Amino acid sequence: MTQADPNNQGPGVLRRMLQARAQVRLGQGGAPQLPAPPPPTPARAAATAIGRAADRLYQLPVRALSVRPGALTLAELPEMLPELPLVAVLQGPGDLLGAIALCPQAVASLVEWQALGRVTNRGLERRRPTRSDALLCADFINALLTELPVEMTGVEGFDAIGGYRFLTHLDDPRPLSLMLDDRPFRSLSFELAMGGAEAREGRVLLALPQPAAGAQPRAEPAPAPIPAPPPPPVLPRPSLAEPMQDAPIAVTGVLCRKRVTLAELRGFLEGRLLTLPRTSLTNATLETQDGQVLATGKFGEAEGCHAIRLRDPAQAATDEATPAMGMPVMGMGMALGAALVPADLSQPDPFRTAQDADVGGGFGFGGDLTALNG
Repeated sequence: MTQADPNNQGPGVLRRMLQARAQVRLGQGGAPQLPAPPPPTPARAAATAIGRAADRLYQLPVRALSVRPGALTLAELPEMLPELPLVAVLQGPGDLLGAIALCPQAVASLVEWQALGRVTNRGLERRRPTRSDALLCADFINALLTELPVEMTGVEGFDAIGGYRFLTHLDDPRPLSLMLDDRPFRSLSFELAMGGAEAREGRVLLALPQPAAGAQPRAEPAPAPIPAPPPPPVLPRPSLAEPMQDAPIAVTGVLCRKRVTLAELRGFLEGRLLTLPRTSLTNATLETQDGQVLATGKFGEAEGCHAIRLRDPAQAATDEATPAMGMPVMGMGMALGAALVPADLSQPDPFRTAQDADVGGGFGFGGDLTALNG
């Protein structure tokens, strides 16, 4: 009989011993032992902080593609900045100063989300960020500086990053080396995907002064990390509903469309009569400048003005035929061709209320329609 190799039985024996111990713990009413969670890393904590800051502040989806923690000197800081960055100086505890830089793509994403409620993929012109851009990004910077110390709790090397706030914006990043102290800096470089379906990739660089080894006792009176503020109230998304209600629109009343020859057209003079079809008065249309039919109705008079009494285009009933009559030609812009009533006329628009969209039934349209077709 061949003797079994103890090296091959070792793993199996160990597994059976662990299973038996777990069964004993469960039989005695004990909970199964779960594996300990992995310790937080700077990259994971920083990615969580920047995503949570954008979500709590603007409900802006931000996904960290990569986060690179590191250390750099004051001389290396200008070389790490993105091209045409928005550079902001950060005020920390005491007289400590830090810096944060956002690339043009990150700035455009924050501005578009606040102005349009979405992030577009349009091209960006090459320009330096303005002070207005900095003011629009200041809340996001402060939110990131608030969430970062909370997520970095217990992470080695990042225990002195609390208490920083947006101080000022630099039009030119070159004076940055003169404003900051010549000391080591802790850095976090974010590569982000900002936005929903049309996400724009941006870059953010954060540099905070690293406390010196001999300055540990001075760090004791520093204020404790500021707890995360309560989530702000959800504000309604920007809407064009109210401005659209005041937007002017020009409409045209059209009695009929008639094809004429060039010779007849040249003979149109003031005072000439133009014979119209019998149904022109009962089949008048109300159209936009580009020829879209809004409603049909009957031409008449109301309160001393020409008027069209509108009716629902979906109704198949028509008014009784009207005898042919002559009318003076007031203009030369006779529309040609045929127009169809839009199928979605009775459906409400996104920027109109239900009562505004109700066009059923007949109602009067008063106004001076001296020139019936324009």
